[in-house]
Amino acid sequence: MTPAELGRRRPSLHVDVAVVGAGLPALAAALELSRREVRVAVIGADPPGQAAHGLGLALLGPGRPYARVAAALGRDEARLVWAAGCENHLRLREFLQSVGRDCGYAPRGSFLLALDRAEAAELAESEDMLRDDGFPGEFLDHYMLETRFDLSGFPGAYWAAEDAEVDGRRLLEAIDDRARAAGVAFVRGAVRELVAEAACVAVETEDGAVRAGAAVVARDGAAGGLVPELRPLLRPAAPGRLRATVLGGASLPSAARTADGRFAWRSSEGAMLLGATGPAETRLEDRLLAFAQRIPVEVASALRWDETAEVTTDGLPVVGRLPGRPVAVACGFGALPAGFAFAASRWVADALVTGTDPTPEALRATRPPAAV
Repeated sequence: MTPAELGRRRPSLHVDVAVVGAGLPALAAALELSRREVRVAVIGADPPGQAAHGLGLALLGPGRPYARVAAALGRDEARLVWAAGCENHLRLREFLQSVGRDCGYAPRGSFLLALDRAEAAELAESEDMLRDDGFPGEFLDHYMLETRFDLSGFPGAYWAAEDAEVDGRRLLEAIDDRARAAGVAFVRGAVRELVAEAACVAVETEDGAVRAGAAVVARDGAAGGLVPELRPLLRPAAPGRLRATVLGGASLPSAARTADGRFAWRSSEGAMLLGATGPAETRLEDRLLAFAQRIPVEVASALRWDETAEVTTDGLPVVGRLPGRPVAVACGFGALPAGFAFAASRWVADALVTGTDPTPEALRATRPPAAV
């Protein structure tokens, strides 16, 4: 670093907890910590309008058939993952009621779509298991699905009654406003390095440094560069987005995902926003367009773009405190951060403030890499 650069650097800021990130998980964690009378700084944040990612879907579970997840994780762990989604939805509703702002919240449920008969059979089995475990929903075979919606070529679907939608941009702006009112400090600029020792953390930025007793890493991308322990669980993604006009008079499920975990969409006001939710793939644009042609939209109206993110190898977020250091993480949410961010904010706050980490084992940063 040159003498001129040193002269431009701000003096160090000292807080209790430094939150590294810009999106919903970071701001939700900062707000939760501030409610516990913790001095918090959010570092590397973008303006709310630029940091809003995802499709605005507050969904339960990892977007796979429940029977498949239970086979991979065990029935008890699968139940805890879905219960975490329920907690997240409850905390989202409580936040919206407290701010009294219209953030586009709509508790309409969502659909998990089977792409082949094997997935349809898994969804039918999942309906019975979910009902037994207390999660309401309904399985639709392809006749029922095509009667209700203008869809064809999907052998079956499961409707999750407790899912919801929310406008991600407006939600992020509301949380940003509430965090600032609570006294959360915001430090702009790229984060260069995070150094964590046994009892303190230093976050180096382009313009200065933040010293803290603990840190939360809640980034949409490049978290593995700051926390090497996460690298086996994370891989880069460039979630593709496609917006298209719905054909006149066509009826679509408002919120839907495919059971293979690759695509999700949200439709409203005559338009559909389609997203690829998995890792970066070659010729992703072709895959998005090919999938859009299975849905009654005007493909000629399609607009395409990419967002930057990291996704996990098993499709589940990475949350909780790291062993041996005062660092917690909330990463790997991919295209659907609204699904777990509010619950994750409580888990990391509990882990840092009380020393007890309530994160379900299947979502912890210490879990082994696995496929769900």
